[in-house]
Amino acid sequence: MSQPSSWPLPPGSSRVVLPLQLTRQLSRHPLTKHLYPLAYGHYVDAQGHQVERQQHTDYLLIFCHRGSGWYRTETASGNLRAGQLLLLPAGQAHAYAAHNEQPWSIYWAHFQGSAAAACLEFLELTNQQPVLTLARWRQLIPVVTDLLNLQTQRHQFAAAVVAASLLQRIIAELPRLTATMQAPQGFDLPALERFMYDNSHRDLSLDDFADFAGLSRFHFSKKFKQFTGTSPMRYFNQIRVKIACQLLDASTDSIRQISQQLGFDDPYYFSRLFKKTMGISPQYYRESSATKSTQ
Repeated sequence: MSQPSSWPLPPGSSRVVLPLQLTRQLSRHPLTKHLYPLAYGHYVDAQGHQVERQQHTDYLLIFCHRGSGWYRTETASGNLRAGQLLLLPAGQAHAYAAHNEQPWSIYWAHFQGSAAAACLEFLELTNQQPVLTLARWRQLIPVVTDLLNLQTQRHQFAAAVVAASLLQRIIAELPRLTATMQAPQGFDLPALERFMYDNSHRDLSLDDFADFAGLSRFHFSKKFKQFTGTSPMRYFNQIRVKIACQLLDASTDSIRQISQQLGFDDPYYFSRLFKKTMGISPQYYRESSATKSTQ
């Protein structure tokens, strides 16, 4: 297997490498042998991330959701920008890296299986054209989040089977997300997302977001989910949890203090929400992050 890079993880990032014994089980089991993950993760603002491989034994999927980077293979080269997916086939030497000025944030997965080669044809990609542009990629975020949350159970075969099924679902969903879909009239998602970040310290409600968009609660919720695949409040809470991860990594503030900075009056509710989103408690996240930084 081509090992993922050992590049140091920045705040909010994660990397899961399944043990060899577990991937061997996946390669033999009827439910997973056609397509299963070897490793996967999420790199956030990946300044300095760069990889070059002359030997490559598995398939690698890289999706850029912010910033940009570049790639080079034996048959193709180019830039990868936000909203684009790169699929590198097994057996092909390659190199890729984040751009220096606006480094990419990427979701990625190494995978194998008897059906892995068929992914290129299914996604209508070739060795000469390995990049797919996704117009509605945000609809996959809940599935991707579920996959990343399995990292705390990564040594359990049952959890690995679930990880394989989620990866299969992600790949299966990609073709329908390539079709261009215009945002509903009067619905400015970038502006709304900026509003959410700017007000992450406040306990905003659905009414606040609907008022900002100039729509009724019902129509706002319907259009938001149509465009993102999730609810406005879940989207907002995911942003606040992401900021909480950064604060847990970069500060010595208590969990109560961090919860208050993000508009949560009840630190126990904040902890439950954090665990529901990340799969681990804020305290465990901080301890794990501190342990990684000393290794």
